Amino acid sequence: MMKQSGPLSPAGQSGREELKKAAAKTAGEVKLARIEELDAYFSFRDEAKEVEFKRHDMPTPWMNYLSNGTFHTMLSHAGGGVAFYKSPQIWRITRYRFFHLPTDRSGPYIYLQDAGTGSYWCPTYEPASQKPQEWKSSHGLGYTRFEAREDEISARTVYFVGPYENSLIWNLTLTNNSPTVKILNVYAYAEFGMMEFMRELQWQCYNKHQVSVQYHPGEALVYKYGVENQPKPDETPLVYMMSDAPLYSYDGDREEFIGSYRSESNPVAVEQGGCKGSTLLGGDPCGALQVQVTLQPGETRTVNFFLGTAMNEAEVARAIAHSREEDFVARSYAGLKENWDHYLGGWKCELPDQDAQRMINLWNPYQAQRNFLFSRNISFYATGTFRGVGFRDTAQDILAVVPLDPEAAKEKVRLLLGQQYQDGHVNHYFFPNEGWEPVTSIHSDDHLWTALAVWDILAETGDAGFLMESLPFYDGGEGTLYEHLKRAIDYTASHRGPNGFPLMLRSDWNDQLFRVCRQGKGESIWTAMQLGTVLLHMKDLAVASGHPEHVADYEALYENQKQLVNSLGWDGRWFRRAVMDDGRFLGTDEHDEAKIWLNAQTWATLSGMADPDKAVQAMDSVRDILDTELGIKKLHPSITTFPDPADPLTNYNKGTGENGAVFCHANTWAIIAECLLGRGDQAYKYYRQLIPNVAMEQAGLWRYKAEPFVYASNLFGPESDKFGLANVSWLTGTAAWMYIAATQYIMGIKPVLEGLSIDPCIPAEWEGFKVSRKFRGCLYEISVTNSSHSCKGVKEIRVDGQRLEGNIVPVYPGKAAVKVEVTL
Repeated sequence: MMKQSGPLSPAGQSGREELKKAAAKTAGEVKLARIEELDAYFSFRDEAKEVEFKRHDMPTPWMNYLSNGTFHTMLSHAGGGVAFYKSPQIWRITRYRFFHLPTDRSGPYIYLQDAGTGSYWCPTYEPASQKPQEWKSSHGLGYTRFEAREDEISARTVYFVGPYENSLIWNLTLTNNSPTVKILNVYAYAEFGMMEFMRELQWQCYNKHQVSVQYHPGEALVYKYGVENQPKPDETPLVYMMSDAPLYSYDGDREEFIGSYRSESNPVAVEQGGCKGSTLLGGDPCGALQVQVTLQPGETRTVNFFLGTAMNEAEVARAIAHSREEDFVARSYAGLKENWDHYLGGWKCELPDQDAQRMINLWNPYQAQRNFLFSRNISFYATGTFRGVGFRDTAQDILAVVPLDPEAAKEKVRLLLGQQYQDGHVNHYFFPNEGWEPVTSIHSDDHLWTALAVWDILAETGDAGFLMESLPFYDGGEGTLYEHLKRAIDYTASHRGPNGFPLMLRSDWNDQLFRVCRQGKGESIWTAMQLGTVLLHMKDLAVASGHPEHVADYEALYENQKQLVNSLGWDGRWFRRAVMDDGRFLGTDEHDEAKIWLNAQTWATLSGMADPDKAVQAMDSVRDILDTELGIKKLHPSITTFPDPADPLTNYNKGTGENGAVFCHANTWAIIAECLLGRGDQAYKYYRQLIPNVAMEQAGLWRYKAEPFVYASNLFGPESDKFGLANVSWLTGTAAWMYIAATQYIMGIKPVLEGLSIDPCIPAEWEGFKVSRKFRGCLYEISVTNSSHSCKGVKEIRVDGQRLEGNIVPVYPGKAAVKVEVTL
């Protein structure tokens, strides 16, 4: 074939355009097919604040968290899940078989049996072998609902944890659609675990002799975990299972209800027409309640079941009586709804992008609150056995809760700072419920994160008194909250390496980097940037706490680190990541692997340290080298042999985890960096491509697999054969930072000490947007107009018709609401 030189001929140019059109048509057809595939599985019901599932056989269990802050249940779209009281480590009430087949077992199940024919099925679709003719389920805010129809019986089951008792409520409504009377055996079943999950795995053969399930005279089963040497016996509750309908029979012994060589799909008690009335003094415990319901033609009846905890027999009796009050379930459900309406009432936006609007108004803050509650403890991907409360994780989770519940954010800061030592470092993660010894490894970043949360709380509330609270140190003594923060700065300042960057210590935010600092010499260039970001906030906190004399030291340290970042930290087209023990830089074009790392490029801008031209060049390198159609890779190229084939930097496969995957948490900082650079189109491109249902449309449902309504921690990258697989959903720092990126940087509505800063950075095509935002007791009704089709730049702000100088809307303590009109 002859090689063509010069420009294409008109005919050649026309052919190329036709190829482009054909490719675009093919891509469009593929995307349409993927959207149609998604529509067959689920749909969003935005007005109801729900996501509805049309099939049970999702690629993975799509979870919801039902909780009142003390009693919790993780429940899937198909009814599998686990209940626990406070801690899944030592008070895990029911069993869930992680990584086992069949998938998504066990759960709080209901079986419906025709007493005449003996046939039975489950409203959750799983696990009974006979399936309902019609079925769907829905996740809402703190509840999950199943609606099914089989053999002319309609069943509607709502699972939720209400605010008034520590119990999972199973609200079952039955309707007889047939012309004949139906007599139904209704069974509620839960397999009890032995509370201490790891101990159960190790010592089940002995523990089982020390547990019991007994019949309570209030027509309930009571499970007692009385195993010797448990960590907190005085705080271990009794577990009760009851109904507000009279019991026909019951079982407390799993073997009596399920039977030998059977499973939840074919319980022997159901097949034989009834429970056996078994209790248990040693063995494998369960709770199985049988209620018989007679339904006339067209009749509807409601039966409620309760799985709950109470501290003693008297409390069990009280909880039973309370739960059987006529309006208890209705009040509990109304209270749940009211709590979420109040929580989400602090922010509401109207955007040109419905996918983004849904995430920002509903699912993103919902997920972020669950992260705040559970840290990284238990999910479909994490067994809830060892994590406890991660210091750096929780400090970041606080950021998304501050605008919606600042008092809860304050309490969490107090909890974290109780894990700080007098020299300024902190425990890496700890166990406030379990009382176990904390993990004490020292990381260069952990202790610095709390300053960002405290600054946000001060900006949100204006409460400088918070900084003067006296809080204990973990190793004795007390100091004001501000002193805790200052000691964190001092610790980093006094632990710097030969080049002047902060020592890596055990690692920084990238946990895998412990391999570059085994000899204690490795330095983190990224931590220098994190330190710089914190120092900018510490100047404000010093003044607010009455210590303006500290500002000069913070400024000097900032300038010192800034100079190092722009000199030793600069590689020519991007910023380097770290200094290894042997003095070589990590994240340099000199190496064949791990040349460029995302975090160093983004935080150079977040910290304000990057020289302007370097900031732009670094983020251009992110766009050109790291970005994909499914998000930005954490590093490139992936590591296989670097720095030594016998001891590579990571054991992750290429394109997975921290090795070339799309680490969604880190993507949030790229969004913020682009907003700070004023590049709204690029920022929004990064934001939108990781909206879960958008990413699923791009990857395909069976490649993405995880929930389309909450963020994942990471997606397998293009160097993996499973590019686009979402991994570790729900409990991830992605949730908090995506919320911050969207609300405070894209929409640009950010609390500052003086008021509410408004500085949007949006796609040029947007005509504008609206936000209702509660701030310091006043409702700010904000409308942004972008007729100039700018990405960034506030031209004018008017508050109640009066022009404002600058872009910070002040506090209005005497007003219930103000109208803010913003022109870009």
